[in-house]
Amino acid sequence: MPAWATVVLVVAAALLALGYWTYRQVETSLRGMRADTMKSLLDSEVNALRVWIAEERADAERIARDPRVREAIVQLARAPRCAPASRAQLEAAVRPLLRDVGDATFNVVDREGRLAATRFPDYCGLALHPEFRARLAPVFEGEARFVRPFRDEARVAGAPRVRAGPPLAWVVAPVRDAEGSVVAALGIAQPVNAVFASILHAARTGESGDTYAFDENGAILSAERFGERSPFNEKAEGVVLDAYRSLRGTEVVGASRWLPDYGMGVAIEIGADEAYAPLRYLNIAFGVVFGALVIAVFAATATTISVIRLRREIGAGRRAGAYVLERLIGEGGMATVYRARHDLLRRPAAVKLLKPARATDEMIARFEREVQMASSLAHPNTVEIFDFGRTRDGLFYYAMEYLDGFTVSEVLAHQNPIPVPRAIHILRQVCAGLAEAHAKGVVHRDIKPENIMVCRYGGVYDHVKILDFGLVKHVTEKHSRDLTRGLRILGTPLYMAPERLRNPGDADARVDIYALGAVAFLMLTGKKLFESADDLALTSKILNDEAPRPSAAAPQPIPVELDLLVLSCVEKRREDRPQRVADLVEALEALALEHRWTRAGAGAPLDPAGSGTLVGRAA
Repeated sequence: MPAWATVVLVVAAALLALGYWTYRQVETSLRGMRADTMKSLLDSEVNALRVWIAEERADAERIARDPRVREAIVQLARAPRCAPASRAQLEAAVRPLLRDVGDATFNVVDREGRLAATRFPDYCGLALHPEFRARLAPVFEGEARFVRPFRDEARVAGAPRVRAGPPLAWVVAPVRDAEGSVVAALGIAQPVNAVFASILHAARTGESGDTYAFDENGAILSAERFGERSPFNEKAEGVVLDAYRSLRGTEVVGASRWLPDYGMGVAIEIGADEAYAPLRYLNIAFGVVFGALVIAVFAATATTISVIRLRREIGAGRRAGAYVLERLIGEGGMATVYRARHDLLRRPAAVKLLKPARATDEMIARFEREVQMASSLAHPNTVEIFDFGRTRDGLFYYAMEYLDGFTVSEVLAHQNPIPVPRAIHILRQVCAGLAEAHAKGVVHRDIKPENIMVCRYGGVYDHVKILDFGLVKHVTEKHSRDLTRGLRILGTPLYMAPERLRNPGDADARVDIYALGAVAFLMLTGKKLFESADDLALTSKILNDEAPRPSAAAPQPIPVELDLLVLSCVEKRREDRPQRVADLVEALEALALEHRWTRAGAGAPLDPAGSGTLVGRAA
């Protein structure tokens, strides 16, 4: 065999081996990425369920403690079972409270496990099935419980006629008499096709994604497929990356988690073709490899180079349109930010590139929306967008002005708390920038210390810029879809208004006003509005606890007008907050006249006592 042929064979074999190795690396990386994505979606879904159940339990306990309801149930417990007068008294007390929380029906269960009152007359006086009754045992010990969805025939024994309608999920709270003894259990129902279903639907991903709940035996608890059998159950949970056949007859991959507190689990599935779509193209490439050596060499080499390029970090000297990237200055979960310079103008800029691993249709849409929304704004306190496009590697990028300064979080690391005059000066500029956005129907939805930059701008110190319009929503466009509706915890919970925690899509200008109040509290006091060890407990505090006054937490004197203004911004009910950010601008301008932050004060260097400003680093 000629030497050249030997060399060709060796090179071809080496390239084929390299190509196969590349394929396996991409497959392994893709499987790991898919597993991480499904785990993250499960975390978000479980957190959403826990928040909703906590709210429902709080509502049920509040109704059970209502004096009229408690007295009616105590009277019902003493009267003959299903006495019409006692039931009518209870109905009159409960009906307006149920209307407030939007629930479908109620039951009262006595200590013998029988229905003492119900909106469905045929059930009155009947016994509960043993399985359902066993789930109420903790309630008669004094603990409110969530009971996973049941059909009525599996809940009520011996009913002559079964109620029409979907299965119900129950939240059951104890009812105590005057001596504190539990005399009955008040159950409040939610149909599985109502809020329960919407929370499950929120975690769906992609075109073929599906999310459902299941019981200990694997029976599905979602409305449209209630009772069908799932491959997951109490003892079979985790991530399954090898394709299996779903109940709908398609090949899927999935993940599940069992929630023992609620007696049910949550599963997420996505079509295997969609999950591993990139592998189809690699399979085609390798089919060509075995057909022709030249194409094989080209495909293997191109695939290897492509993988190496995608995996290594974009280095200095790379280009993004007319901009030369100089150095990395920031990185988040979705994108990286580089200091760059325009090729001809030599003007510095900050270039934000979408990470290849995040370049899904959803993320690209968010990225483009951030550019479009931000570029439509012209206020000097909003970051200016220069350009948008793709790099030669196909990565999405946009270029914005390069800011010389620090975020409010970084300022607080050196000056905590921020002096009242400086805080007013910063807050007034944030409000001014938001006023323009709100006037155009744009809500930011992610106002937080990390997205407020205090800069040296045009020779002026303490000039404020609002950053990161990645979660904006256009509230005046009737048909604009909310790209964050499937991710309940997008945004920072500490600065999210209560209505957004209940429904992420329910956002108007007043959510920015709430977030601004939480940021103002942090700046003036050096402390968070609510302190908590985890997001679940933090969410509960935001929804239920009264916000403290800044003057009660601050180590510095707070003017009464500013104290009340901040407190009004963080009211639970948005109707009780200032309704327009323009009103905040006027109030802060009036305060600024009395508490002036001078140019000399803004330009003074930072001293050990914590006065002065922070400048000199690009962000």
